[in-house]
Amino acid sequence: MKRVIRILLLLFFFALLAGTAIVMLRYSARQWQNMLCTDAEIDIERQNFEIYLQNRDIEKWLGDHGITIKGKKSRQVSASNIEQVLLQNPYVGDAQVFMTIDGTCHLQVEQRNPVLKVVASNGQMFQIDRNGIEMPVNTDYAVRLRVASGYIPVVPKYGLDVTRIADTLRASVLKNLFEINGFLSENPFWDAMFEQIFVTYAGEYELVPKVGGQLVKLGRIEDIADLENKMKRLDLFYRKGVNSGGWEKYSVLNLKYKNQLVATKRAN
Repeated sequence: MKRVIRILLLLFFFALLAGTAIVMLRYSARQWQNMLCTDAEIDIERQNFEIYLQNRDIEKWLGDHGITIKGKKSRQVSASNIEQVLLQNPYVGDAQVFMTIDGTCHLQVEQRNPVLKVVASNGQMFQIDRNGIEMPVNTDYAVRLRVASGYIPVVPKYGLDVTRIADTLRASVLKNLFEINGFLSENPFWDAMFEQIFVTYAGEYELVPKVGGQLVKLGRIEDIADLENKMKRLDLFYRKGVNSGGWEKYSVLNLKYKNQLVATKRAN
């Protein structure tokens, strides 16, 4: 009998604990919903790239979309809605919004970082970010980028992943430009030397140096391995092909022919 009583007492005790917990949770939820948002803290992750987005830009973007945070109760602030609005900004790559118990709404924003500026055949300019996604030019910020120009018969499609463009489409020129630019950026010497990638009407690629130097004709690029092979030949020419500094007397270095480098001397 005593054992039965003990079991019943234990059951009553646990039921009381469960009921108390439910009441406390409901109270906490009401308190949380009524908590006042006293501040909005914006943190922009740039991953060591140049500034392309600032706090004032985020604040203005939210304001233009009718979103205010400070002074509102937490139940009036939808984190998911704010995230969706932020992701509509073409310069935002990712966004997370959450509130802490001190009444601060935290907006963690990842800046989209452009790595290549493209001037299409029709004169339209756009950019490609480090992940290969098309994005518009932000005229509020001057960012030094390599420029791709020439015969680029495409129109901007912001948000398009150029790495997924089929090689059979003429827009695949963007994928090739992105890969060439990435290759150059990974090598400090090439990155410093070439400021422009030019696309000819025949679909061949040329590298234009920043100052002086030689125009480097790459020809068509089959794949990244083909590009690496051509740039190895160019590197070998610079290092061992001629006497120190002697390569400056050449105006054009042609790599379009398989396993060859044809150098053209300057007219003077």
